[in-house]
Amino acid sequence: MRGMKHALLTASLLAAVLAAPAVTAPPATAATAAKVCAQCVKAHMDHLAGDALRGRRCATEDEHAAARYIESELKKVGARPGFGQGGYLQAVSLSTPTELSPPAVTVSAGSAVLKWAQGGEMIASGESASLSGPVVRITAFDGVKPEFRDAVVFLDAPYNRKTASGLRAAGAKAVVAIAPQPFLDQWSQAAAATRPQIEVLGTGEPKAQPGAPTIMIKPQAAEALRALPAGARLDLAVAQGQPKLQTTYNVVGVIHGSAPNADHDAILLSAHYDHLGVRGGKTFHGADDDASGTSAVLEFARLLGRGPKPRRTVYFALFGCEESGGLGASYFRARPPGALNDLTANLEFEMIGLRDPKHPNELMLTGWDRSNLGPTLAAHGARLGPDYYPEQNFFQRSDNYQLALKGVVAQTVGGWPTPPTYHDASDDLAHIDLAFMDEAIGSMLGPVQWLTNSDFRPAWNPGKKP
Repeated sequence: MRGMKHALLTASLLAAVLAAPAVTAPPATAATAAKVCAQCVKAHMDHLAGDALRGRRCATEDEHAAARYIESELKKVGARPGFGQGGYLQAVSLSTPTELSPPAVTVSAGSAVLKWAQGGEMIASGESASLSGPVVRITAFDGVKPEFRDAVVFLDAPYNRKTASGLRAAGAKAVVAIAPQPFLDQWSQAAAATRPQIEVLGTGEPKAQPGAPTIMIKPQAAEALRALPAGARLDLAVAQGQPKLQTTYNVVGVIHGSAPNADHDAILLSAHYDHLGVRGGKTFHGADDDASGTSAVLEFARLLGRGPKPRRTVYFALFGCEESGGLGASYFRARPPGALNDLTANLEFEMIGLRDPKHPNELMLTGWDRSNLGPTLAAHGARLGPDYYPEQNFFQRSDNYQLALKGVVAQTVGGWPTPPTYHDASDDLAHIDLAFMDEAIGSMLGPVQWLTNSDFRPAWNPGKKP
């Protein structure tokens, strides 16, 4: 799952979830659980989250090795190549901006000068370029003012998504805000993850234009900025180099359905297989995020491929570079195996390796109130409930969102979304609850089988389509 960059910057630039009651089915029966191959799931986890793949960082050979492993496993269970003669692997070309030096901020007011370095006193968001403007200080946003246009607005308060969006709409060149505590707690990781903004090539979609950046600052930097005399000016320097071309892969298998129109009424089961790689000499293995979801999709491929063909066609997609902004999924939505409107529903599986201690008998479905998919699956035995963490914007923070933006009813099934291991080096095999994983996969098997054999077509609830 995308991290601090997307939790507090990108996702924040995108309502609380309605508290619909969860429909909780009883725990999985022994018969259902027996269908899940615990040894298979463990083998996938051992390989994907083991030391050899070094955390599967976006567009690295470690990620590519994970893609080849997933391809081989889809072949073993009888899933056909998702792209026909084009194979299982969908190459995604990326253009990664480079910087000749880290971003730096200078704030000057007469003889008083403040200098901040990226990852030190400040973190500038990835879409930023060099800019300069007068500093306008506010403590709250109480409406648009002429002085906001072409200014650097210092929000002398913890970062607030709604306020920052309002200031951008008012024409601010940049928004400076005090980093909230969760951001401060992962400061070094946030500094590494925030830059740069990677462009996905070949989608046929117009390149997104960068908006006014956010500059997160530490409380002590805010205190120094607050003390400057009137007339301060802020300069953000970003020295850009030549972009670097890289490649990630989506890995896609398919079981073609038995119904005459099966390929035009398909179900997509997906997860992302990349993680954060090696940072500061530590391997971020990404066992929960998202080797667990990848292992689940591989197990669904095995289970659905064992019996009679489902009525509907089922795609199994494992996306690359989710942690860098949903890059693989954004390419997939532009270049799907068939027409995008042939996808009836998408279930993404994300972080199912740990049980939420507050809701131990449920999996959550992000955007629960947005469609009738979750309640319908729950009525057919899925242990699904709503997203109890609406302030975290989880619906927007996984690959499902790339497809949801194009109209596909696409939502994410998850376990505990806020464990202490999240985006930490402790997200390793030792901290995974394999028994819970097997239980979670088993509990979803019956509802997934029903979905792949039914005529049910999920729909967005009124006013809830993204």
